[in-house]
Amino acid sequence: MDSNNIQTLNAETDNYIKVNSHWHLSYLRLKKNRYGMFGFYGVIFILFLAVFAEFLSPHNYKKVVQDELYHPPQLIHFFDNNGNFHFRPFVYKTIEEMDMETFEFTFSESEEMIPIKFFIQGDEYTIFGMNFNLRLFGNNDGNIHLLGTDNMGRDMLSRMLVGTQITLLFALIAVGASLIIGLMIGISSGYFGGTYDLVAQRVTEFALSFPAYPLYFALVALLPRRADETVVFILFAAIIVLLNWASIAREIRGKTFLVRNLEFVRAARALGASRSRIMIQHIFPNTLSHVIVWTSFTIPSIILVETFLSFLGVGVQHPMVSWGVMLNQVLDIQSFAYAPWMMAPVGMIIFTVLAFNAFGDGIRDAVDPYAVSK
Repeated sequence: MDSNNIQTLNAETDNYIKVNSHWHLSYLRLKKNRYGMFGFYGVIFILFLAVFAEFLSPHNYKKVVQDELYHPPQLIHFFDNNGNFHFRPFVYKTIEEMDMETFEFTFSESEEMIPIKFFIQGDEYTIFGMNFNLRLFGNNDGNIHLLGTDNMGRDMLSRMLVGTQITLLFALIAVGASLIIGLMIGISSGYFGGTYDLVAQRVTEFALSFPAYPLYFALVALLPRRADETVVFILFAAIIVLLNWASIAREIRGKTFLVRNLEFVRAARALGASRSRIMIQHIFPNTLSHVIVWTSFTIPSIILVETFLSFLGVGVQHPMVSWGVMLNQVLDIQSFAYAPWMMAPVGMIIFTVLAFNAFGDGIRDAVDPYAVSK
C-alpha cells in the first residue's frame, strides 16, 4: 500500500471517528428535533436580552416621570394621520384627560409625532464593568413607551428587559451553586459508598423531605427587611440552593454507582490514579449529559419560584427589579383592569419557561444513545 492510500485511509478513519463521537451524534439528533431547536434559539435569545438589557432599553429603568403615570403602550407608526408615509418609524405623544362625569382618566393620541431614533446617547449604564451611554433606540426630545408605564411613570419595556437580567442571573446563581454542591456530594457518595454514603444519603433525604413552599416562606421570613437589596438577593438565592441541591445529588449518586466499576475506572485505579483524579477526570465527564439536562429543566422551575415569591413581596426587593417585582405592582383586580399592560412580564415568563423546557427536552433526547431520530 503506497503512502497516498495510507493518508487516505487515515483521513477516512479520522472522519469516521469524528462523525460517530457521542457529542457529534447528540448534536445531529438535536438539529433534527424542531422543538428542541426552538428551545435552543429561544434560550440564546433570552441570554442576549439579559446581557444587553440596558443597551436595548430606551430609558433608564429607574427613571420616574411624574406626568406619565399609567400611560398605555404607544403604537409604532409609519403612516401619519394624513396618510403620508415616513421612512423613520414614530409614535404619537399620549394625552391624558379626565372625564368630568366619571372622574376617570382616559388616554388618546395627540397630533405630535415623536420619531424613533436609533443608536442615541442616553443614560449611562454598565456592561462587563465598562460604562456606556449608547442605546438602541429612543428620543431625547420625547419619551417613548412601547409597553406603557407603571404606577410611577417608569418605562415598562426598560424594566422588563432589566428584569430579564436579574431573574436569569438569580436562576443561574441558584442552579450553579446547587449543581456544585450536588455533584460533590453525589459523586463522592456514589464512589466511596459505605458509612460515608449512608450518612450523606440520610442528609440528602432530610433535605428532600421538607415541603418546599412552606419552608420557603419560613426561611424568607427570617431575611432582614432593612438589609441592602444585594444582601437580600444573595440570601434569597442561598435559601433556594438549600432546598434544591439534594435532588441532583441523589441522581448523580445513582449515575456514579453505574460508572465506578466500569473497565476504564478499574484501569485508572490499577495504574495508581488517585481517588480525586478518578472522580474528576473519569466519573464526572460521564455525568455531563445528565447534568446538562437537569440544568435545563431546573432553571425554569427556579424562575417560577423567584417570580412567585417576589410577586408576594418576600423575594427580590426594590430597587432591584425582576419579573416578580414588576408583577407585585398588580396585586388587585382594579390595577389589572386599569393598566393590563403591567402584566407584560407574564409573557416573558411563559416564553422563557417554554424555551428552557423545549431545550431540555431536546437535549434529553439528543444525549440518549437509544433515542430514535425524529
